[in-house]
Amino acid sequence: MLRIAHIESSVNLGGQELRILDQIQWLQKKGHAAWLLAREDSAVYKEAERRNLPTHPIPFRGSANPWAIFALIRFIKEKKIHLLDCHSASAASTALSARIFGTAIVQTLHYGFKTDLVHKYLLRYGSDHIITVSQWIADKLTKLNFADRQMISIIPTGIDLSRFRPEIDKHSIRNEFNIAENTAVISEIAMIRPDKGQKYLIRAVDRIADVNNNIRFFIVGSATRTEYLDDIRKEIAAIRHRDKVILTGFRQDTEKFIAASDVIVNSSIFEPRSQVIHQAFAMKKIVIASNAGGNKESIVHGVTGFLFHPENIESLAKTVLAVLGNHTGQIRERAYLKALSEFGIDTMMDRTLNSYHKVLTYNQ
Repeated sequence: MLRIAHIESSVNLGGQELRILDQIQWLQKKGHAAWLLAREDSAVYKEAERRNLPTHPIPFRGSANPWAIFALIRFIKEKKIHLLDCHSASAASTALSARIFGTAIVQTLHYGFKTDLVHKYLLRYGSDHIITVSQWIADKLTKLNFADRQMISIIPTGIDLSRFRPEIDKHSIRNEFNIAENTAVISEIAMIRPDKGQKYLIRAVDRIADVNNNIRFFIVGSATRTEYLDDIRKEIAAIRHRDKVILTGFRQDTEKFIAASDVIVNSSIFEPRSQVIHQAFAMKKIVIASNAGGNKESIVHGVTGFLFHPENIESLAKTVLAVLGNHTGQIRERAYLKALSEFGIDTMMDRTLNSYHKVLTYNQ
């Protein structure tokens, strides 16, 4: 049995944080001991408590808070932790102290990384192994000499295939928002912040609705800052078909929104690897995504979905209209089979455990 602590300094609850919680839940079910170490006032900590997952508060403040280091060392000693999986630079810098006790350290990169000397040291010398969610992050690490290739595992985010499946009822969300059966629904599910690019879908609404007026758009997710939400509301207020856009805020039932949708959009200008794309694949939904970052690794254009150039509103609008006007059954089926074979949580965790075991064996 492994004893693993996942460390997260973020105060938010998005795809990165949900992946961590899913990993802890899976490890617990398989007989391992696993904990979330995070700020007690963070959204991810509260969600872990809601799921009855093991937690321990760490007072993260900046990159090297002495109180956070002390709390981490005490926890490692008390719980006899084998391995720390760090999910942010702040977590990794705090975990450096654990190397004194011989505790193995893995860094999981869900996103990009800073390229200064401090972060280079953290990545190259502050961890025993690095997990990335996409090939392009791994390529950047090796190109900048932040890590050797044998030190890196590429493991896309896995999804719960029992939760995200084609049979989910699509009517509950449509009924909740009074959307008719024959109305097309386009949804974007992501945290609201500038890099997620929701404003580009909003700016495409008028072009789409001028051609297909029987349509609604869901923007599902919470904002990481109040000003980001204010910006999105201003974007909506600036379009003619503003009444067709629905801001839902954070929702636990994202699978129901995917079920209610005809198309899932990812309009990010910077996307390491979207798990919502994989969720939509598993539910046999068409995905239209910007060709930014890891999206190109999930989607083969015209084969498992459609890609458009980031920030290109005209391209996005034309692609949505083209998809709505054509049969996409074969594409959806290919995407579904890809989800089953590559993106299940068991696949992700088998590969993750293999990485953990390699690190622990090497450190013995």
